[in-house]
Amino acid sequence: MTMRVRTVLMLIVGLAMMSLAGCDHYNCTNGATFGSTCTPSTPGLGGGGTTGSTTAAFVFVADAAGTSTTGTIDGYTLNTTASTFGATPTYTAPATPLGDSGVGMVVAQAKYLYTAFPTTNHIFGWSISADGNLTAVSGSPYAAPSGSIVSSGFLTQAIITNPAGTLLFISDIFQDQIYEYQIGSGGALTPVTGSPFSVPFAGNMATDGLGKYLYITDAFSNHTGSQVAAYALGSTGSLTVVPGSPFAFPMWQVQGDPTGQFLIGTKGESMVLNGTDDLHLYVFNIAQSGATAGALTQATGSPFATEFSPLSIAVQSNTNGNLVYSFGIADSDLAFNPVEGYALSSTGTLTLASGSPYLDAALGDLGAFDQSGSFLFIYGGITGTNGVTFQMGALDVGTGGALTQPTSTLTLPAGGFFAVTDPQ
Repeated sequence: MTMRVRTVLMLIVGLAMMSLAGCDHYNCTNGATFGSTCTPSTPGLGGGGTTGSTTAAFVFVADAAGTSTTGTIDGYTLNTTASTFGATPTYTAPATPLGDSGVGMVVAQAKYLYTAFPTTNHIFGWSISADGNLTAVSGSPYAAPSGSIVSSGFLTQAIITNPAGTLLFISDIFQDQIYEYQIGSGGALTPVTGSPFSVPFAGNMATDGLGKYLYITDAFSNHTGSQVAAYALGSTGSLTVVPGSPFAFPMWQVQGDPTGQFLIGTKGESMVLNGTDDLHLYVFNIAQSGATAGALTQATGSPFATEFSPLSIAVQSNTNGNLVYSFGIADSDLAFNPVEGYALSSTGTLTLASGSPYLDAALGDLGAFDQSGSFLFIYGGITGTNGVTFQMGALDVGTGGALTQPTSTLTLPAGGFFAVTDPQ
């Protein structure tokens, strides 16, 4: 059977995919379940009945295919008592526009879920119940200004929130604007005064770990970037250009560490997408005060060498969290790269986490933490003779950053943007 790795986010199914030929090194015991001949052994995979009561996290995935009339948001639960990862019991999937996986998905305050759809130019918001069900917030779906929500399927961070979950940002890549909303009581959205904000370029976004600054990469469809723009966030969400912005750092994706001192980035270059690898992760100091507060400079020792090309990254955002993981595609185009883990020091140095690289965690090219920083979810997909198969692995983050997979890899009925949250 010939299979192909699917990577990054694509217009219809939410992932812009590449190729994978052959998956003999994968098996149900220690890796992704890619073929029909490999049968998972852990109960709960793919929505089987779960037992036990300890819900560790909920995962939501945009299902652009849905039914014949609408798309959906699929819901999954990681249960640590039963060691299962499957469809959320008694979950009722809300309807979304058909054939539209949106421009991204994000959770605010661990209790509200947002995504935006270019086919209808609407922003959808839901509150997340204690059992993982979704209920539309007041006013949802919200009609966005004409043309503000455009298809940007290759971007990984086109819709984000600040760390407090009080502001929602949407990147308009074709009009070079940032749309910003206040998240009010019950999750309702209200445009921030001055929104949309014109910027020199719009691409992937991130805030620092304290929510004082907004950073935007000049990232477009060739999966490369050339600059990073920086803005100070006012108390009401206003954007003020940081002196010296934009900064000439060619980043594809950046994320802030929880201390607010550093921004971690990747060029996102890989042999598969760009014809070359960049085997580095980058760490930037964020100026904390003075006339250039919010400005970026490379940390001592940056860039830091990696064994594999980091296509995307996930940064632990919980208090005292200091772990960074990278994901990507092998140069041979035959598999996902093993996940690499790093610990970020108080001076901005990256050192290998315990056990890195994690050969058994070569499950995808995208990753996300839950809010506690205790679990890392890795997502990817493949094409074969029977179409596309998407999968997600839930991994325990142990002492020193070591990763273990307590459940079998979850096979998804469809692929798209996803978001993770701890139960409230």
